[in-house]
Amino acid sequence: MTKPPSWAVVTGAGSGIGAALAIELARRGCRPILVGRRAAALETTRRSLPDPRAAMCVPCDLGSAAARAQLIGRVSAAIANEGGELRYLVHNAGVGPPSPDLANMAAGDLEQALAVNVLAPLVLTQGWLPLLRAAGGPARILLIGAGIADRAQPGTGTYGISKKAQHRLFEQMLVDFAAETANTPQVAMFRPGVVDTEGLREHCRLARECGLPHVDYLDGALTNGEARSGETVARAMAKALLDAGENAFNGQILKTGDWHTQAHASDPESE
Repeated sequence: MTKPPSWAVVTGAGSGIGAALAIELARRGCRPILVGRRAAALETTRRSLPDPRAAMCVPCDLGSAAARAQLIGRVSAAIANEGGELRYLVHNAGVGPPSPDLANMAAGDLEQALAVNVLAPLVLTQGWLPLLRAAGGPARILLIGAGIADRAQPGTGTYGISKKAQHRLFEQMLVDFAAETANTPQVAMFRPGVVDTEGLREHCRLARECGLPHVDYLDGALTNGEARSGETVARAMAKALLDAGENAFNGQILKTGDWHTQAHASDPESE
C-alpha cells in the first residue's frame, strides 16, 4: 500500500528560515503547506521545492482573525480532498519591530506582534487539532522562540514581550496535552540563534535608525560570518522535527547547535 502523504504547515514560508525549512522538509518527503503574507514570495519558495506540484501556497495575514479562520478552513478542506495526514505544524512566522524606547513603543506594533506570534499559534493549533490527533503517529508542533524573550534590552519590547508570551503558550500546550488521554501532538520550541535572513537585516536597519546598542552585535555577527544561514538552521530543525525521539523532542527547548552536527553528518549533500 502507498503510504499517505505527510503534510507540514510552515508559517512565514515566504523567506528566511521558513522558506529554507519548507524546502528541507520537501526534500525529506513531506508535502509543505506554505503560509505567509506575500503570495509572490510563497510562489518563489514553491518553485524552489524538489516537486513544486506537491506543495500548497496559502497567502494569509496571520494578524487577522478572519484570515486565520479562512486559512484553517482552506487547509482542512485541501487535506481532506488530497488525502494524507497533517503531521507537522511549524509556527515560524514572527513580527515585532524595534522602537527607540518605551515611550515610543507603538501599542499597535505590540498588538500585531501578539496577534502573529501568540494568537496565531494558538488559533491554528486549535483549528487543526482534530487533524493532528488523527495522524497515524504522534503529530508534532514546533514553535520558533527567541533568546530576547529572556533578556530585556532597550527598544526590543515589541518582539521580546510577544516571544515571552509565546513561551508561556508553549508551556500551556505541554500541560494541557499531558492531561489528555487522546492522541495529542508532541510540542517543542526551537531557538535558532542569530540567522542571516531578510528579516534580521531589516531589524538591523530599523534598530540602527533608533540608535539601539544591540545593533552593533548583530552587525558584527553578519559582517564576520557568525550568523548562521537559513539553510543551516533548516537542516537542524528538520532533523529534530522528523528524527528526534519523543523524549528528545516533546517539551524540549531545541537549539541549532545541538542538531546541526547531527544533520550535517547524516546529509550526503552537506559534505
